Amino acid sequence: MKWLILIILFLILLAIIASRYRLQLQTALQIWRMFRQFKRAAKPKEENVEKREIDKNTPLVRCARCGKWILQSEALNLRSNTFYCSTDCMEKAARIESLVDKI
Repeated sequence: MKWLILIILFLILLAIIASRYRLQLQTALQIWRMFRQFKRAAKPKEENVEKREIDKNTPLVRCARCGKWILQSEALNLRSNTFYCSTDCMEKAARIESLVDKI
């Protein structure tokens, strides 16, 4: 019986404190939720990470425009021995060649 009275008094004390500091407790709860969301957003999701198996025998080629090394299977091949890493590099190289041809 003594423990029951102590528990009831403790709960009444908690209710008084919660009502008195209601706004501060709500703010603390919002800050805690915000940090939890940041933590979740910072974790990389395994579903979105694309896992590719790269064959060790796949040759690498160098982009003729920027010099970046990429897999030959992912490279854009304009001519027989000219490779580009992206369409941007291919377009820039084509523009430069067209300017050289005009001169």
